[in-house]
Amino acid sequence: MIRLPVPSASAQRRLPTSEGIRRPASRGDGVMPTRARFAVIDLGSNSGRVIVVEPSRLGYLHVVAEAHVPLELTRALDEHSRLRPRACERVLAAMAEFVAIAHGAGAQEIYAVGTAALRRAGNAQALLDEVRRRFDVEVEVIDGATEARYSFLGAAYALPVEDGLLVDIGGGSLEIVRFRARALTDSWSFPFGALRLTDEFVDGDPPSAEASAAMAAAVRAGLESAGVGRLATGEQLVGTGGTIRNLAKIDGRRLQYPIGRLHGYTLATSRARKLARSLGAQSLAKRREIDGLNPQRADSILAGAVTLLATMEHVHARDLIVSGQGLREGVMRRAWPAALPSAARVRHASLHALTRRMGGWDEARAERRAALAVALAHAVTPDMDRELLETLGYAAMLLDVGAAIDFYHRHRETAAIVLRSDLVGFSHRQLAALSAIVQLADRPAFNVATLRPLVTAAAGPQLARAGTLLALADAIARRSPVGADIGAAWQLTGSTLRVDLPWHPEWGPEELIQRCAATLGLSLAIGPGDGTS
Repeated sequence: MIRLPVPSASAQRRLPTSEGIRRPASRGDGVMPTRARFAVIDLGSNSGRVIVVEPSRLGYLHVVAEAHVPLELTRALDEHSRLRPRACERVLAAMAEFVAIAHGAGAQEIYAVGTAALRRAGNAQALLDEVRRRFDVEVEVIDGATEARYSFLGAAYALPVEDGLLVDIGGGSLEIVRFRARALTDSWSFPFGALRLTDEFVDGDPPSAEASAAMAAAVRAGLESAGVGRLATGEQLVGTGGTIRNLAKIDGRRLQYPIGRLHGYTLATSRARKLARSLGAQSLAKRREIDGLNPQRADSILAGAVTLLATMEHVHARDLIVSGQGLREGVMRRAWPAALPSAARVRHASLHALTRRMGGWDEARAERRAALAVALAHAVTPDMDRELLETLGYAAMLLDVGAAIDFYHRHRETAAIVLRSDLVGFSHRQLAALSAIVQLADRPAFNVATLRPLVTAAAGPQLARAGTLLALADAIARRSPVGADIGAAWQLTGSTLRVDLPWHPEWGPEELIQRCAATLGLSLAIGPGDGTS
């Protein structure tokens, strides 16, 4: 185990660039360069990956290309800790693929890093010299402290977390970060990678219970001696890396989870325990058939599950929030100042990036509708939960994005986009509620039970009220001239909500009137002389 100092941003070594490609000036304020594309290559201990991203302000990264290949470098080290020739050939072949993808996607700069296996390899420099000669790309072998920092910057940015611990299980090492107020405060690196532990402890097919117990004991002893403490009240455990994401994918398939994306998935400790036991009881051939498991991870997934469970139990975590981002995204955010932006700012940046990709979305119209929906909610349902109120505002902002796919079914398409898109900074519970509100605005009979376990039956009445408020705000906004002050178009008096539309006095939405009465307990009166008041 290595106790890691907390690295400052200024202490990080400058990542090399490809010769002849201009590096954009760093502002040092957390605002990233825009209208440019960058590639990040990660030569990991288990696999190699490349992503090409187009960054926006506040660190949101729009992925435009991605690829990965198995490397298993941890297993390619000989008795002298040198990478075998075939492993070096795999790295060179992977780099050829990654550089081609980077150039094909229009990347203006390539950043490349290597992690645990290359840190251990005695001949790593000779290999990286050959990479530079062939591809004109420098690979920086980062130390454990830097790897932990990059994993934190990548994973925690995209989640609504403030304080806690982050765990990253790789093929050759385990990194843990403690953070407070979205800033890294401490970090550790352990030799507990999934491949490394598999080779050290697994004794058969399937492995014995004693082997799993020995793995877990080694992890717990390492965390204990390093002083990794338990989670405090209000702190959360975050997980990143391919092993953790694969475990979450298996769990989600077994639960028939309503959201397909892994980012934001919550894996309960009780479920992680069942996964570890189930994986430990199966042969390698059986594990390869598990729904959701990448067959290339079938031999190492048990060690990963045991390591994760031992960590979760050691820190007394009830569950773990999975991040779909990690080291590669952290490399792009390496110049970020001490603390990440707030989760609310991340949500706004993510929403802004999504809407910019949807044709026909009108920002002014969306903002007007959202302001009206939130104002109505404050007046009509002053006890509405703060998170639900915020979610209603987002639903009003996003309502029209589905029109880019099918104008006549915009509610249905928007609801689907919310659950499938790359929105970040939101919890899965909030995304499910957002999707439900959009659906309910169009179809009051929408069954929220289809979003279980994220939406419970008890939340149904609150979501129904939010759906009615969105439907009402949308109906008023659509019938108001551009630039009109629709904030002054309504008034709540007792149990009567009066909407004054003098430019459209004949409007009498019977269904909406009935919905306001049923879900809000209000009489809806439309304009002077329309006979509804």
